[in-house]
Amino acid sequence: MAKQRDIWLVANEGSGSVREELLEALRDTCASSDLCIAHRADFPGDPIPTAQELDRAGVDTLVTLGGDGTINAVVSALAGWGGAILPLPGGTQNLLTHRLHGEARVEDVIKAFAGGKANKVRPKIIRSSQGIALAGLMVGPGTSWNDVREAMRAGDPAQMLRATGAAIEGTTGRPPVRIAVPPEGQREGYPIIELVPHANGMDAAAYHARTGADFVAQTWALMRQEFREGPHDTLGPFDRLEMESTGGEPLDLLLDGEPADATPRETFSLEQCPVDLIATMPGGG
Repeated sequence: MAKQRDIWLVANEGSGSVREELLEALRDTCASSDLCIAHRADFPGDPIPTAQELDRAGVDTLVTLGGDGTINAVVSALAGWGGAILPLPGGTQNLLTHRLHGEARVEDVIKAFAGGKANKVRPKIIRSSQGIALAGLMVGPGTSWNDVREAMRAGDPAQMLRATGAAIEGTTGRPPVRIAVPPEGQREGYPIIELVPHANGMDAAAYHARTGADFVAQTWALMRQEFREGPHDTLGPFDRLEMESTGGEPLDLLLDGEPADATPRETFSLEQCPVDLIATMPGGG
C-alpha cells in the first residue's frame, strides 16, 4: 500500500461553490488518491497556517478551496514559503484556477496532482501598494458594483436594490480613473479599469459609457458581474503603469474581488508570484 501524503486544507465555505457536497467529494477523492487531509483551516474564521507551522507538520503542499480572494489571502500570507499551494476552484468566477487547471473539476485536479500530472509554476501577478492580485484587479468608482455582487450572493433582494442604487450613483457621480503613465486611453477617464496579468504583461480593459446605450449595456454587464461584456477599450500590455483619479480622490480597488482603498495615484507593476503554485493544465499559469 502506498504511503499517504499529508496536505493542509484551507477551505472557505462562504465562497461561491463550496458546499458540503463539494467538501465530501474532495475528501473522498483525497482518500482514494492516497492524500491525507492532515490539517484543515476554515477561512476566514481560522488563521492561515504560517510557513513555520507547515514545515513543523511536515506538509509541503497546502490546498485551497475557495475563490480568488481566498487564494490571494493564502498566497500573500505564505510569500517566500518553500512548499507549494494547490488552488482548487471553489469561487464564483475562479479566474486564477482557470489559468492553472482550465475547466477541470475539483476531483480531476486532485487526481492529476496525486498522479504526478502537475507542475509547479510561478505565474505573473500584479503588485500594488495595497497588495497583490493574482487573477486581476479593478480600479475606479465602478468597483462599487462589488456590493451588488455580495448582496446577490447572500440572496438579499432588499440589500441588492439598495446596493444597486448606490453603485449607479457612485459610478456616475464620482470622478473617473485614467492611466497616467504611460498616458494611454481617453484622458477624461473611465468608470472602471480592469488589469489582468499574463506571461507577457498586464492587459487593461477600460470600460466606458460614452452614449446612453453604452451606459445601459455597461450597467447590465456590471450587475451580472460580466464586466468583459460591457463596452470597453483594450490597452496594453504593460509591465508597469500608474493610474490616477481625475478628481484627486482616493482610488477604489478590487484585488481579486476584494475591496481596498488606495491613494489618488497608484502604481501597478508586473511581478512573479511569491510562492510556487501547482498547475495541472499543460502550460498553466
